[in-house]
Amino acid sequence: MTDARTGGTDLTWLLTHGAGMAWQYAMAVQTALTDIDAALAAGNHPACVESCAVALRAIVYCEQVGAGYLGRPTHVEHHVHLALAESSAARALRQLPPPPGATLAEAEAARQVVREQDERLRALLPLDIPVLRTAAGFFPTVGIAGALEKLRTEHGLGPMDWDQWGI
Repeated sequence: MTDARTGGTDLTWLLTHGAGMAWQYAMAVQTALTDIDAALAAGNHPACVESCAVALRAIVYCEQVGAGYLGRPTHVEHHVHLALAESSAARALRQLPPPPGATLAEAEAARQVVREQDERLRALLPLDIPVLRTAAGFFPTVGIAGALEKLRTEHGLGPMDWDQWGI
């Protein structure tokens, strides 16, 4: 755990909120980051900016989960939160250019904003998340999930509902 991740976190937080935050990062943010680079490499600037928006929405949700939010927000709840949240990722999302007609310069600037927000979020994550999307599927998550489930059991907590998060 880096120094940036130690403020106010403990094992209970890791097992209740931090694991969900990390799981959501692996499932939503990492995917969007891959899509951003692929769209930019293909010269599809509108898709790049849209992927940046997807990444920022996922980053905001990760922050919510880390702060204790449980469950899946409805579509309306999620978008109301995005419209009103004061987090730097939510503000960055609201400042993105519209994807249709996006230029190379706008796509590159949006990607840079996402990189900065991703770096900030990764400093808050309770552990380093390996890139989970591989040709072999989601095999690396088995070890992470198993270790977290074991810790939860050792500390008197029930099994994790891994499906409770998602946007």
